[in-house]
Amino acid sequence: MMTDIQNEFLYKMSNHLRKGLAEVQAKVNDLYRIEELEDYIDIPDSPIEHIKAALMPLVVQVNDFQDYAETVTNRIELDLQEVDIHALLEGVLMMADQLVEHKGGITLEDDISENLPPIEGDPTRLSQALLNYIHNAVKFTDKGTVTVRVAREADRVLFEVSDTGIGIAEEDQEKVFEPFETILEDKDDPRLGMGLGLKIVEHIIELHDGETWFESKKGAGSSFFFTIPV
Repeated sequence: MMTDIQNEFLYKMSNHLRKGLAEVQAKVNDLYRIEELEDYIDIPDSPIEHIKAALMPLVVQVNDFQDYAETVTNRIELDLQEVDIHALLEGVLMMADQLVEHKGGITLEDDISENLPPIEGDPTRLSQALLNYIHNAVKFTDKGTVTVRVAREADRVLFEVSDTGIGIAEEDQEKVFEPFETILEDKDDPRLGMGLGLKIVEHIIELHDGETWFESKKGAGSSFFFTIPV
C-alpha cells in the first residue's frame, strides 16, 4: 500500500503530465491553422494526423492517472445538484454509440425505466462512472451486445452495464477493482491499460453513498452495477 507521501508525489507527477500533454495538444491544434500545411490536414497518412491519433490514448491514460491520484489523495470534490437521470443517460448513450461504432461487431442496447426519480449527485462524475463501465464492456466484447439498464429499487436507483464478452475467471475476480491490476495475460494485448478505471468508479460511487459490485463468469460475459440513493 502506498504511503501518503507517495500518493502526494503521484498526484504532483500526474498533474505535471496532464499539463504537459495539454500544451502538446495545443501546439498540434495550432498546426491546423497554418496555411502552408493545408494539404496535410485531414489526410489519414499525414504526419499531423498520426501525431493527433497517437496523442489521444495518452490523454485518456493520463486523465485516468490524474483521477486516480485525486482519488487516493481525497481531492475529488462533488458538484452536488439535482440530477435528471434521463438527461444524463442521453449524453452517456450518445458517447457509448460512438464507442460501439468505432469497435464494430457490437450492438448497444438499453433498458431504461420510464419513471426514474431525480437523484442528488454530480452529473459529470456519474457520467464518468457509467462511461467507464461501458468502455470496459466494449473493450472486452468482440461480438455480441452491451446493455445499459437503469431501474429504481426501493430507496435507490440501480445502474447496470452487462456484456457478452470474455468474462472474468473466478480466480481473477479479486483483482477487478484493484488499481494497476489486469485479467489479461498477454502484456502486448492492445486492450491493456493501467487498471485504474474501475477503482475510480468505486471511489466516485462511494462519495455518492452508493455501492459497486459485479457478476461474471469466464466465457459468459459480465455485469457491472452501481447504486445511487434516492
